Amino acid sequence: MNETPRAVLHDIRYSRFTGALRPRRSAVGSFVASGIRRPLGLRRSAGAKVWPFLLLAVAYLPALAVVAVPLLVPAVTVQPTDLISYAQLLGTNSVVLLAFVATSVPSMLTRDRRDRVLSLYFATALSWFEYVAGVFLAAVSLLAIIVLGPLLVLFVGSIATADAPATWFGDHLGDLPKILGGAAIVVLFHTSLGLAIGSLTAKRVFAVGGYLAVVLVGPALTGAIALVTGADWPLSLDPASGPVRLAAYVAGENLANPGNLAWVVWTIVVVGGLAVLAGRYRKGNDA
Repeated sequence: MNETPRAVLHDIRYSRFTGALRPRRSAVGSFVASGIRRPLGLRRSAGAKVWPFLLLAVAYLPALAVVAVPLLVPAVTVQPTDLISYAQLLGTNSVVLLAFVATSVPSMLTRDRRDRVLSLYFATALSWFEYVAGVFLAAVSLLAIIVLGPLLVLFVGSIATADAPATWFGDHLGDLPKILGGAAIVVLFHTSLGLAIGSLTAKRVFAVGGYLAVVLVGPALTGAIALVTGADWPLSLDPASGPVRLAAYVAGENLANPGNLAWVVWTIVVVGGLAVLAGRYRKGNDA
């Protein structure tokens, strides 16, 4: 005759947490770190790293090439910035930048919304503002790698290839704030635009498609309007080349002022994108 097993009581009481308590900013730092790793394919399979690192290689190739020429060929005395200016480098990498943004920034928000984990995040001490700030800083850091990085390579390479590096650095130190300012214009514009579009959907394909629609259809429309009107002001509405033109002007290139309308459009996109993010996440749910 089989005996009925006796019931066993387990001590499942909650115990006091004995680990080290980290400040709230650590949560923001975690979002920043994960937000950078995921689009770059870090800690993922080798296949996930191919596309992002291919785009990074293409973005850095022009700057590395013009720096390598005087370093490898001593007879060449021309400076890298004489071969390609900061504005030309921004323009050369504009297509690569759009491809990189399209495949990384809009989708930074779709996964959490698709998996419906936002309510879980906001049920803890994490606020919606800290969540948005973490993702925004991650996107800014990610785009700075592909926008600011090549400009700094060109700047540092010019110092290394100069006949008198210390003298060249002192004479061109004023270029550094212009480089940082120009890169910030491009990075902030595409970060706000990409995240705003990504916050409107839980599907990655819609987020990527929405961003591509804006940056590909926009230039066609503005170009058509400029052709019909015979004026240049419609070009200020171009979401693809507009930020690059502003950045080139800030970088100190001898280009015409893009005009006040271009600055108005940039401000509307950046501020409007932040407003969309605040409106979408301040409710603290997965809707």
